Amino acid sequence: MQELILFIPFNINYSLIKKNNNSNLLYFYNENYYFSINLINKNIFINNSTNTVKLLDTKFNHLNKLSNCELKKFLFSWDNIFFNKIKFTGKGFKFKKKETNLFLFFNRAHKCFFIGTNIILIRLSKNKVIILKNNIKHLMYDSKIIREVRSNNIFTKRGLRFSKQIIFKKRGKTATH
Repeated sequence: MQELILFIPFNINYSLIKKNNNSNLLYFYNENYYFSINLINKNIFINNSTNTVKLLDTKFNHLNKLSNCELKKFLFSWDNIFFNKIKFTGKGFKFKKKETNLFLFFNRAHKCFFIGTNIILIRLSKNKVIILKNNIKHLMYDSKIIREVRSNNIFTKRGLRFSKQIIFKKRGKTATH
């Protein structure tokens, strides 16, 4: 028997709808979103004082562990916003921000830009930008795409990097041992 305890954030409402003897529908909703889970062969216990839902699975399945983990991440991301800060280093490098789009000017012949979906861009200074998103996987993917437009050069230390990323500089040929 497998057990899963979910903490439901307080800004999310939930209700349990019983269909048959062995099938239940757990429905999550708030002002903007809704989400439903069809639970088959699972016993459900709801504690309203602690805002937790306990699911007991009668059949063991290896996919249940994965789905339970993803469900926890989903409910956590529904209530939280994640961020990533990107720094630009280099002479002549600049960017323009228009709504959720980021136009990058890196002294290249072709245009470099990033069009974001469900994302919030905040310009901190002339060489720093913060990306806000409620899904951490999508945030890391978008940040990686932006960073790979002009990756950090190990010789000149110019390019794009995350704010707390360690910068390595390659030693020159004239350095003495």
